[in-house]
Amino acid sequence: MMKVYNKNIFFLWIGNLVSSIGDSIYIIALPWLILELTDSTSMSAIVTMSAYLPVLLLGIFAGSMSDLYNRKLILIISDILRAILVLTIPISISFNSTTPLTIGLTAFLLSSAGTAFSPARDALTPNLVSK
Repeated sequence: MMKVYNKNIFFLWIGNLVSSIGDSIYIIALPWLILELTDSTSMSAIVTMSAYLPVLLLGIFAGSMSDLYNRKLILIISDILRAILVLTIPISISFNSTTPLTIGLTAFLLSSAGTAFSPARDALTPNLVSK
């Protein structure tokens, strides 16, 4: 059995691995879903753009936020928000209430929560490693 020397780093690494797999699936599924719903490549591009817009608009503030507030709390709140937002997509599909606007808004909010996550994770990592 593998010996884990720093379980906090190990859990952070495993969490990032799972999150990266989910993000990769999401990056492929989002434009595909809009394309299936609308048959419009333009609408697919607009909704996909809404998923990347928060990084440009909020990225600089997210770094400051991770310096001012509890980083662990930012990570937890961000992941809970992202989980809830991701769940709204299949729920809206099952109720036939999915529109490009709702998917675009969900993508924007999902990316906004993710924008807060990355700087907090990066700033917290050195605190998890002992010298």
